[in-house]
Amino acid sequence: MKTDCDMLQKVSSTIRRYSLIEKGDSVLVGFSGGPDSVALLHLLNDLKSKLKLKLGAVYVNHQLRPRAAKKEERFCHEFCEKLGISFFSTSVNIPDLSKTDKTGIEETARKYRYEAMQSIAEKQKFTKIAVGHHSDDRVETIIFNFCRGAGRHGIIGFQPIRDNIIRPLYEATREEILRYLKDNQLEYLTDLSNLKNQFTRNRIRRKIIPLICKEISGSAPSNIIRFSHLLSDEDRFLSDYTAKIYKKIHRVSPGGKNSLDLRKKLEYDVWLMRRLLFQLLLDAGLFDIEFAQVERLRKMLDGSRSGRMQLASKRFAEYTHDELFVYSMLNKMARTPVSIPGDYSLDYPLIRVNLTLMEPENVSNIKGTPQNICFADADRLIKPLSISGLKPGGRFHPFGRPGSKKAGDFLTDIKYPRPLRDELPVLYDKKGIVWLAGVELANRAAVTAKTRKILKIEIGKHKP
Repeated sequence: MKTDCDMLQKVSSTIRRYSLIEKGDSVLVGFSGGPDSVALLHLLNDLKSKLKLKLGAVYVNHQLRPRAAKKEERFCHEFCEKLGISFFSTSVNIPDLSKTDKTGIEETARKYRYEAMQSIAEKQKFTKIAVGHHSDDRVETIIFNFCRGAGRHGIIGFQPIRDNIIRPLYEATREEILRYLKDNQLEYLTDLSNLKNQFTRNRIRRKIIPLICKEISGSAPSNIIRFSHLLSDEDRFLSDYTAKIYKKIHRVSPGGKNSLDLRKKLEYDVWLMRRLLFQLLLDAGLFDIEFAQVERLRKMLDGSRSGRMQLASKRFAEYTHDELFVYSMLNKMARTPVSIPGDYSLDYPLIRVNLTLMEPENVSNIKGTPQNICFADADRLIKPLSISGLKPGGRFHPFGRPGSKKAGDFLTDIKYPRPLRDELPVLYDKKGIVWLAGVELANRAAVTAKTRKILKIEIGKHKP
């Protein structure tokens, strides 16, 4: 069988230039049976010995075209058998997920296709996932993102490597791929949906790009790629600068909420604020982030001390007391009965709670106690004890303050962030609130000169 040396050298060069594959890597190829994935799998198979890599392929059935999917899966399986490559298949119900997530078919398919491939890679211990995106795909993506109002990241387009996702065909064109398939007499399948103009990317590929080349410049695609490279070079510097700031102001709560400390927001230039917000949305699990979405969020912060907005079907951003939170729907903490002594791990939020009985003479400097530790008069507590979330309307008498009040009002008074209240552990006894963990002790449970037994309560993080 003839081998197209130019194509093999181009892919090898791309792999070296961007360090896509290291010797000894195990690579799972996203394999649909289309021209791009057939060429990719065949090329990597030719490089398998040289790179000393383990190779596998996975077919993802999106349940969009039942008859075609059976044919595709059979073709992929047989192709892998001929090359002696491990083959895996999985199925994702994209139509149902699209309705549930209230997102388009294309967006939903992309999101869950990657999740499915990641799942197979983890189970089968593959270190990298290779996909067949090439230079022409980059042009389509850049045009698509630009027309949607994306910022610099969108106009740069996808990169040759992102986390464990690699794109060995990054510098190859569609024409080169088809020529390679022809030269090597490789069969492939044509997805008929790619020929229909109902999908945006198909219209860009089949109508818009040919029109630009005809009416404006035949070299438009290569010019777009060159512009992308220029932006990418500048972006590396700006990204490194942003990362240093972001690391200082970003945090993740025990309940998994991402937030930024924006007390110094007036010192941040507009471009920096946009980048910080973009990274926050990424870390919070949002996909396909548009420039308009970042701008809405930025404008909510301008001249405002608080605000809340919906980002997606189940995602919210909330700005309160100089901190910006991005989170999913608020959760409900399960009730956990506790006893003394005892050590407990909560699933939400991810914290550990330890209860220990101590003698008064063994406790000193209670006033200097860290926030995550509390000392209470054990004899004043009435069993049973439990830990749960804050109950609606619950009242208590805060230590050292006049009279009782609703716990919710107390948290508002001390400017405790509302988005964190669903993950605030509360120790209860039969009478009610004993301790708002890390915040305040009930006055009735305070240690006094008459205290004979002290309960030490300590909270800390734990891994799931």
